[in-house]
Amino acid sequence: MAFNRKGSLFTGLTRTVTRADVAEVKLGLGASVTGAKGQVHIMPLDERGMSIGIQDPLEQNLPQSTTHYLTTAGVRWSWTAAQLNSRSEVRVLFSKDLVTYKPGSTHTLKFNTGVVGPDLAAGSREEQGAERSGDLISARIPLFNDGSGNLGSSIVISGFARLESGGRVLGEGPATDWLNTEVPAASAPYRLTVEASRSAEDTTTSTKVTGVWTFTSARPAADRTTRLPLSTVRLAPKLSLRGTAPAGSTLTVPQKLSGAAAVAGQVATLKVNVSYDGGRTWKSLMVTTTPQGARSVTVKHPATAKAVSLRVGLKDRDGNTVRETIMNAYRLAP
Repeated sequence: MAFNRKGSLFTGLTRTVTRADVAEVKLGLGASVTGAKGQVHIMPLDERGMSIGIQDPLEQNLPQSTTHYLTTAGVRWSWTAAQLNSRSEVRVLFSKDLVTYKPGSTHTLKFNTGVVGPDLAAGSREEQGAERSGDLISARIPLFNDGSGNLGSSIVISGFARLESGGRVLGEGPATDWLNTEVPAASAPYRLTVEASRSAEDTTTSTKVTGVWTFTSARPAADRTTRLPLSTVRLAPKLSLRGTAPAGSTLTVPQKLSGAAAVAGQVATLKVNVSYDGGRTWKSLMVTTTPQGARSVTVKHPATAKAVSLRVGLKDRDGNTVRETIMNAYRLAP
């Protein structure tokens, strides 16, 4: 509970809080490996974005389900959920900032559940995206945002970010940092690849994620910074907090588009493929679209399969493309 006072310090505090005054948040923090620990930081901020220091929460076994009751008057809430290893080191981190709740409302909030992958709608443009200013292209595309759309980061054991044009590598760097690359002024086609793998110590899902974007760019007008026409497809099925679905069952996997292709009418083609053998063979899935524009595929799980890998290919009306490959997107439980 948090209470604000304007103009002077508190000289005392007496409040009677009822259920009708607070918001209820049912929280789930997932983990796909055994023995993982977790912490959830819940920070109150006033209307100016000011807050106070709060003691670190206790570590808890993952996965965990808890219920929280939060005051609502003049308060916004920021969430941070961390998965820790046995040495209390943060290995996976997710955040959800500046949430305003209404009195008496009920919400569900999940962190670290699949499908973990790229999502340009997660976080702010200062935290991810791709843009061009003059002859400098800057790009950072986090690959480990969770299936609920929360901005995520993860310790990786290998990976890279690479910008190419005309078959030449123009810039290369770590998968988890901003890639800043000087490029020619004239209009040219570009290919941006970001790839990273995670340790089996941390996860058995989204163990390797690759995103490949193609687009065309030219020097923008002087003193202008333009966003590059990248898109992402977030896969958002209902999974357990351990990142599993039942083997032998059927699962609906919605697709949530972000970036340039999220504009109505901008999708030219959208294809989804599934693999049950670690990417050795792939099978195409039919993408269905409702009259309201919601897209999804239906995945029929073989009874003997252990994991599901997914590959998405999208092309927009302007010819920009994205291909996402998520190995072990989720696992199958007997």
